[in-house]
Amino acid sequence: MTYQYQCSVTPWELWKLTMRQTYRSMAGVCNLVFTAAMIVLAVRFWNEWGDFLQIAVLSACFLFPTIQPIAVYRKAKKQAAAMPKEVELKFDDTGLLVTVGAQREKIPWKRIRIRKQADMVIVFSDARHGYLLTNRVLGQEKEAFSAYAEARIEKNK
Repeated sequence: MTYQYQCSVTPWELWKLTMRQTYRSMAGVCNLVFTAAMIVLAVRFWNEWGDFLQIAVLSACFLFPTIQPIAVYRKAKKQAAAMPKEVELKFDDTGLLVTVGAQREKIPWKRIRIRKQADMVIVFSDARHGYLLTNRVLGQEKEAFSAYAEARIEKNK
């Protein structure tokens, strides 16, 4: 069996991945606690503070719900622009063949790990590097591809 995909990632997809990872970590919990604390402080002491402190607390209230997502999107936009445009991933019984322009790399199944999420499958080639296969790229093959990849990974452990 062979699965072949043109890997292309949009800034929006990178943004969703980054935000999901942030808010499923301890940093995300701290962001939520900080925002809730700032809102409680603002409600409780608003009339007792001067203009400067009101602006500072109001800015802190908007830091994680609005400013951080905008900054993450801007970074994702730069990352997406820097990514190679013609990345082809070909999965077969021996592993993954990655083709970028004229360069090719063969990655055996024993080095590959996958993480299935609601809107994408992430194929890791090592602890820090991977390829995003979104539902847009996978289409109707998402479940079949995931099952195939998991079976190959399990077989080659």
